[in-house]
Amino acid sequence: MENRLLLAFVLSLAVFVGWGYFLAEVQGPVPADEVGIDEFSSSGQQATLPPKNKVTGSASTTLSQSESAPVAIPAPVNPFPGEEVLIQVSAGKTHFVISNRGGVLKQLQLPRFKNDDGDIIDLISNPDNLTSALALRANDPEVTNILQNAYYEPSTPSLVLSETNREGRLTLTLAHESGLDVTRAYTFHFDSYLVEMSTQITATPLAARNLQYQVVLGPEMGGTISSQTDYITFSGATVFVNNERLENPTEDITSTSYFKGDLKWVAFQNKYFGSALVPKNGTKSGLVFKEKDQAFVGLELESVQSSASAENLFYAGTKELKILEDEGHSLVRMIDYGWFGNKFAFLVKPLLKVLAFFYGITHNYGWSIILMTCIIKLLFSPLTHKSFKSMKGMQKVQPYVKIIQERNKDDRQKMNTEMMELYKKHKVNPVGGCLPMLLQIPVFIALYHALFFSIELRGAPFMGWVTDLSVADPFYVFPVLMGATMFLQQRLTPSMGDPMQQKIMMFLPIVFTFMFLSFPAGLVIYWTVNNVLTISQQYYIYHISKA
Repeated sequence: MENRLLLAFVLSLAVFVGWGYFLAEVQGPVPADEVGIDEFSSSGQQATLPPKNKVTGSASTTLSQSESAPVAIPAPVNPFPGEEVLIQVSAGKTHFVISNRGGVLKQLQLPRFKNDDGDIIDLISNPDNLTSALALRANDPEVTNILQNAYYEPSTPSLVLSETNREGRLTLTLAHESGLDVTRAYTFHFDSYLVEMSTQITATPLAARNLQYQVVLGPEMGGTISSQTDYITFSGATVFVNNERLENPTEDITSTSYFKGDLKWVAFQNKYFGSALVPKNGTKSGLVFKEKDQAFVGLELESVQSSASAENLFYAGTKELKILEDEGHSLVRMIDYGWFGNKFAFLVKPLLKVLAFFYGITHNYGWSIILMTCIIKLLFSPLTHKSFKSMKGMQKVQPYVKIIQERNKDDRQKMNTEMMELYKKHKVNPVGGCLPMLLQIPVFIALYHALFFSIELRGAPFMGWVTDLSVADPFYVFPVLMGATMFLQQRLTPSMGDPMQQKIMMFLPIVFTFMFLSFPAGLVIYWTVNNVLTISQQYYIYHISKA
């Protein structure tokens, strides 16, 4: 019974890893018409914008060295008078570069984090010079051209925030000869990933055009970050509307989609980082569209006659549980633990908080994982004790079970009756070893996803050769230790079932070792320590207490 349970458990592990892959690669996003989304042809709603000049100025955009630059094509001369100025904003955890050309965001660095090449992470990558992040857009191509290419007047050349200067405001104004007046304001806070945004547009001479405006986010914001678990993690445009998280893979976007209802935010994200636009006072709708094979999301501005305005929040930073919970606005729903992990989110979040608590004591996530594993093992020790006792009892009556099965092989009802009498006589419960193990499976799944998807482990060292708990052990030391402890654990476990079943079970440590070679080191450490604790408990039960 217990052997079959362990085999079922292994198959279950393979299923929920494979199921995550299936959802990410095969199933695709939730159909739009199920959540009140209106689809419009991009030819009727989306204007083709002229190519933009590359940014010039005192700051340069950091690009991965592995990205090859496109063939240089002379950009058209900007018809608007003025000169581009790049405003630097240093806010502790974040560093912004904002251009007075369109009042858009050109660079957004997170100094605490490095990308795969060792450079500071920049959440913005726009090598093709598409519409810039936080650009304004209208349903009129001429007005869009003015909004995105005219030079605004900045209120300050730079902002440097600190512990003593925790808030700063940048205002950009435009008074265009067409009668289009725009005021854009950004309020930054020290060591906060949240920026307050306000937009005010007045265009009285253009009232006959019935202008509608949007503030857009893109292209593909979130940083170019690779991960060993990308195959079960969605990266791209995401919308949270009507209490539902909708993923929009870029390859599936064929026209402009408008999302209506209780819209909380529109966002871009990958496994560890995200950027989102949050309407402060509600909005008419959000949208997702594509420009030259790059995705964009946006929010509609509220229009009244010839003017429009919006008060939004802009979040750009890490997908850390505590930070997103503290910021509110349902931003915590940006975190996705995979299909199985979301079902056990009620366990995932407490486990992450326990992990953070131990980190506050040890300042090392490796030791925090070990301490948390010990606590979990201690809590489940009574159930494990009961399970091992039941296994031992089942092993003792196994010869009698085989006799009964052989004697009554043609009469299943009589066989079951005699076996139940045997179990009752020897005070053995055939499911006694299964139930305690089954109760632990949800906790394991929750912990699996907590460690698999947690940014807290990204770049977190443990000791020696393990310099990043979110990636695989570079020398495979812990996967091999895990396989060895699993083999030893099976040797100590009472053998039951037919010989073929026992051989299959003895082969499982090899299978698990190869599976875990690519798993994050933090998860492998958890499993290894859990095996060691289980072996200790087995030895105590069978050889010391002689239960």
